[in-house]
Amino acid sequence: MADYKDIVGTAVRTNAGSLTSAQTGELFYDSTALDFVYRFPNKTSAGTWRTGANMNTARAYNFATAGVQTAALNYGGNEPPGAVTGKTESYDGSTWTEVADLNDTRGGNAGAGTYTAAISTGGSSPGDTANTETWNGSSWTEVNNLGQARNRLAAVGLVTAALAYGGYGAPYYALTESWNGTSWSEVADLNTARNQLGGAGIQTAALAFGGAPGPTGATESWNGSAWTEVNDLNTARIAGGSGGTYTSALWIGGEPKTGKTEVWNGTSWSEDTDLNTARQTLGGTAADNTSGLACGGDAPPGSPSYVADTEEWAGAGADVGAWASAPDTNTASQSGGGAGIYTAALKFGGAPIPTSGYTEYYNGSSWTEVNDLNTARNKTLGFGLYTAAICCNGDDPGYSALSETFNGTSWSEGNDLNQAREQASSVSGTVTAGLIFGGQGPPPAMQTVAEQYNGTSWTEVGDLNTGRYLLAGSGTTTAGLAFGGDEDPGFNANTEQWNGSSWTEVNDMNTARGSLSGFGTYDRTLATGGNNPSATAITEDWNGGSWSEVGDLSTARRTQNFNAHSGTTTNGLVFAGYTTTAVASTEEWSGSSISSKVLTD
Repeated sequence: MADYKDIVGTAVRTNAGSLTSAQTGELFYDSTALDFVYRFPNKTSAGTWRTGANMNTARAYNFATAGVQTAALNYGGNEPPGAVTGKTESYDGSTWTEVADLNDTRGGNAGAGTYTAAISTGGSSPGDTANTETWNGSSWTEVNNLGQARNRLAAVGLVTAALAYGGYGAPYYALTESWNGTSWSEVADLNTARNQLGGAGIQTAALAFGGAPGPTGATESWNGSAWTEVNDLNTARIAGGSGGTYTSALWIGGEPKTGKTEVWNGTSWSEDTDLNTARQTLGGTAADNTSGLACGGDAPPGSPSYVADTEEWAGAGADVGAWASAPDTNTASQSGGGAGIYTAALKFGGAPIPTSGYTEYYNGSSWTEVNDLNTARNKTLGFGLYTAAICCNGDDPGYSALSETFNGTSWSEGNDLNQAREQASSVSGTVTAGLIFGGQGPPPAMQTVAEQYNGTSWTEVGDLNTGRYLLAGSGTTTAGLAFGGDEDPGFNANTEQWNGSSWTEVNDMNTARGSLSGFGTYDRTLATGGNNPSATAITEDWNGGSWSEVGDLSTARRTQNFNAHSGTTTNGLVFAGYTTTAVASTEEWSGSSISSKVLTD
């Protein structure tokens, strides 16, 4: 019989106390506690839906969807007040963009393929149609029609190899047709004739489920030549969103209006987490049962009650992020600046009084004092790397326009900002490409002014839409993010996205707050800490379309060193700040965390 070493490749190690070098999936023996301990990754036990960007046009009534969560296409359907449409929208994981319309406006059409190579077939315009069109990434082309005109059918596969089945005309259809890239040919029928059904898979390995009449929960599996009845849905329903493979699929929402989500594992269906917005006749697509997309639909009451909402699915088994304690800074402080990455960071300036120019360097394991700023200040910010950083704005005392550059050894004065201010924010930036925005200054006190740095001088660029201070930022000079802040009075949840020339308001944070910090990119950012009105430990993750709460800080804090852009949503760093007094504590973020389980006691 194989032993542990044969299976894992190493013997069980012994250590007096916790073995900090133990790897994920490793068993070790704690000789002090006389315990065997196993380390394993923390994973989610259920799937989750999170809000994505709204479609440009609210649509419903079985419009077609193709692609995957981060690269999807939807087309056709009905738009308010109920007319059929040929509108097509492309989704890149963060934004929907209108592209070229179908040639034949219709609802109840079926779709398959990818966001650059898709097929639309069948539907009602308003009479039943057999029309088929293919998408090449920029336009639709009419190709050979289905053998049987019908609407509210299902389709799976690729633009060169697809399968269309079910639907409605005068009767409910069991008819199945196969597409070879040029023409349709009839193949074996479904066992249960139906329309408004779900589908998943490819031309030679597909799944059909749900639908009307009934509604039914009947599920059938296709092997390339015949349909076989398999285990039913838990909740019979029609007109949901669907996608995936024949062994790993999703059935989302449906009629009667519901948010129910069911997951297919190749053998049976299980109920998982509901949609945030219950709806029917929606669009849906999925790579498998761990990654999917729901968009649009009908969410009565209301007339019309069409919605443009988008939600993104992450199945059970996703990594769980968490904060862990790291070595304290040498000096407790708040309202200072920060720069670098999570293993090579810089902390400078701040309070309490007297205002400090004190600078410390973090190497991933300890903090070391290095040369001070030339001008002591608090309420400042920073960006760049630990060997090449910028400190600018602040209170020295009074609103400051001063800018200093760190070269890895010492600070030198650079050109001033155009607008003196304090408690502004910035993108992650570099010493040759920076962007700061917002802050508090001379009237108007709530600043909207943004300034860009080119390595030598500052230039005013497009203003924020909402003036505020004590906000946070992330990203670069061409793709940035500003979020949270204080409008005095009132904490702010606003998020704005920067495209290199102007700001656009996007979805708000879940918790309004000021004095927070953030790090990451414009489409993947972490916002953490802050106050509203007291110090908070709340951490939120931005996916390019919406914010979602993740693991809290161990120590609730505010005014942790402003713009400590020390990380990404995978690994990051927060240090110093204020609870009921200035603190020196440091915490490291990991997007995937580990637990240890004692197997003996």
